[in-house]
Amino acid sequence: MKICLAQLAVTASKAENLKLVASVMKGLEAGTGLVVFPEYVMGFPKEGLTRSYVQDLSETFEGEFVSEVVRLSKKKESGVILPIFERGRERVYNTAVVIDRGRVLGGYRKMKLFDALGYKESDVFGTGSGLTLFKVRSMLFGMAICYDIRFPELFRKQAMAGAEAVIVPAAWYKGEMKEEQWQTLLMARAHEDTCYVVGVGNANEAFIGRSMVASPSGIKALDLGAGAKVAYFNLDPREVTEVRLGLPVLKQSSDSVPACRIL
Repeated sequence: MKICLAQLAVTASKAENLKLVASVMKGLEAGTGLVVFPEYVMGFPKEGLTRSYVQDLSETFEGEFVSEVVRLSKKKESGVILPIFERGRERVYNTAVVIDRGRVLGGYRKMKLFDALGYKESDVFGTGSGLTLFKVRSMLFGMAICYDIRFPELFRKQAMAGAEAVIVPAAWYKGEMKEEQWQTLLMARAHEDTCYVVGVGNANEAFIGRSMVASPSGIKALDLGAGAKVAYFNLDPREVTEVRLGLPVLKQSSDSVPACRIL
């Protein structure tokens, strides 16, 4: 399956960002099965996210931002992963909306909020409570968002449920060794769970960009580097099958692990 990695330099303006998203959608190569946009694609101000900022930009799945992408998804006959600030009853959620050929299939609310390294994302967003699998064409995908990638159990559970690839929209902050950590984590999750892991990064100046595809063998298959870029990659489910036959870690895994014994 041909996927599109849309590494956008997101601005503070929701309207400008929708134009960037629409431009990518209108220019999609023929046969693109899935296009993935980065975390915070609705907007990111220079001073960083605040609760009031995301509340002002937030919308439901029926809002203008999502509706326009749904329309273009139908026109281009493509699936889309569109992160949004989802307006809930009491909180706003950091949600990746799953769209397929003009239909909203649902969404994944980020479970592991970035409360680390001086940031506290839980001050801004509510916490998601469940994992999400979805099928586009004939491939079964899992989902994670940015900081989720530091929690291997989320990926293992999705792989055990049959996911052949896990999509990871991200806004990975710049910092010492942060690029190396991002790449290592993507490749580790892919290698551990013998599936593709597709990370799509935000190219705003606060973040590293570095969208990447890690193969089911844990090898870096595509790296976009820094800056605003759009690239394509073909996911091959046969590669997943071949790697899982040779390295049957999922079959050898178990949800029940013996308790640790202290000597």
